[in-house]
Amino acid sequence: MIFHSLDFLLFFLFVLAVYWQLGRRAQNLFLLGMSYFFYGYVHPWFLYLIFASTVVDYFCGLTIARHPEKKRFVLWFSIVSNLTFLCYFKYFGFFVDNVAELLHLLGLPSFTNTLDIFLPVGISFYTFQSMSYIIDVYAGRLKARENFFEFALFVVFFPQLVAGPIERAITFLPQIEKERSISATDVRDALFLLVWGFFKKLVIADNVAYIANKLFALEETTFALAWTGVFAFGVQVYADFSAYTDIAHASARLIGFKLSPNFNHPFIAASPAEFWKRWHISLSSYIQDYIFLPLYFRFRTRGVRYAVEKGLLITFFLIGLWHGAGWNFILFGIYHGMLVIVYDRCKVVTPIGIRENPWMRPFQILLMFSLANVGFLLFRESEMDYILRHLTLSPLAATGELQWRAACFLFGQALFFSLPLWIHTAYAHMGHRLIPAESWFRTFLQVMVSAAMFLAILVARGDSEEFIYFQF
Repeated sequence: MIFHSLDFLLFFLFVLAVYWQLGRRAQNLFLLGMSYFFYGYVHPWFLYLIFASTVVDYFCGLTIARHPEKKRFVLWFSIVSNLTFLCYFKYFGFFVDNVAELLHLLGLPSFTNTLDIFLPVGISFYTFQSMSYIIDVYAGRLKARENFFEFALFVVFFPQLVAGPIERAITFLPQIEKERSISATDVRDALFLLVWGFFKKLVIADNVAYIANKLFALEETTFALAWTGVFAFGVQVYADFSAYTDIAHASARLIGFKLSPNFNHPFIAASPAEFWKRWHISLSSYIQDYIFLPLYFRFRTRGVRYAVEKGLLITFFLIGLWHGAGWNFILFGIYHGMLVIVYDRCKVVTPIGIRENPWMRPFQILLMFSLANVGFLLFRESEMDYILRHLTLSPLAATGELQWRAACFLFGQALFFSLPLWIHTAYAHMGHRLIPAESWFRTFLQVMVSAAMFLAILVARGDSEEFIYFQF
């Protein structure tokens, strides 16, 4: 079931109508049933996999609590079990395809019938979420839960199940276990966020996707057309993914939950490290806490710089691999890891007066945005020769006037559709200083902006694409 569908609207209205009539325990059981219905709505067999993962981690948590002498073995059993599910469904077909290609290149007998394994939606998200529970129980940061139904709800909570944010057990389970309430302010802010999320998806993301898809489909391209397509895709993926996050946050808030932040205006980041503190925050913080820091302490005996840089390369390699089974995703991760390392080294030799001069920040943001677009190219295009062709295109090469005019027109369209994102960023940084959080004018402004966005949604293009991060 997808958010931007009539099915979800009817489903969610039914959930709200019943949910607030129940007590906490009944609410949890009802949400659990509705979450399983939501996840298995199109492909019921998905439920077998997520239920198996839930059962394994529930009993592993109890075993660690009751038999601490076996906790290391149980931890690895849980991790291996979860990663086996993930690797088989997400990476095994990729592995088999590459083995077949390698045998062919070596002139050895190969095979042509490779595996086409159907990827369960959201498997990367709920696998990492469930693993956080076991790791925290093992480390003593969290007590193992006895109530299976409450733990199962943590794993399968429908607003953020398919595309995040990745919730930590240590912050989300307490919300499941306590009484929940909702205020008029919560409803107001949630409804505004809901409309903003649908607007970003249906008006911004889907319209710039049309531009990006057309330009990436060109067999012969130029520098201007190619990078206009990359710019459009960068806007698309941000608007699309953050739209899902906003709808998830709003839906959760309307049933009394608060989800972790996942985006904080990443296009105004001035460095790669800052970019990843603003982009897909739940994944980058998860990787930092559960992978980078253990690696750093493991490598620290060989020096701080060695530990940091090796840890960064490994973690960003895993971030790329987490996104998908493809060499372009691996390159995407390594590229961003190298950017963080290069920026860190440059910071050492750059005078602090230049590095921290506020007048330099606009230029730093523009440079980082340009570098981020190279990453979006790696993210979008799976064909290596196409990526190389983009990267080797020269802006000085002979280009016809018609192509330049087409590129400028399409860039202007993409910029026009992305304008609300820039306005929202400006308001987030300056608006709260001008408009008090609790004021009639803020409520009036939200109502007027919501009405305008709702009208824009009604006249938006009818054919909407799936959320990009559904494939992960």
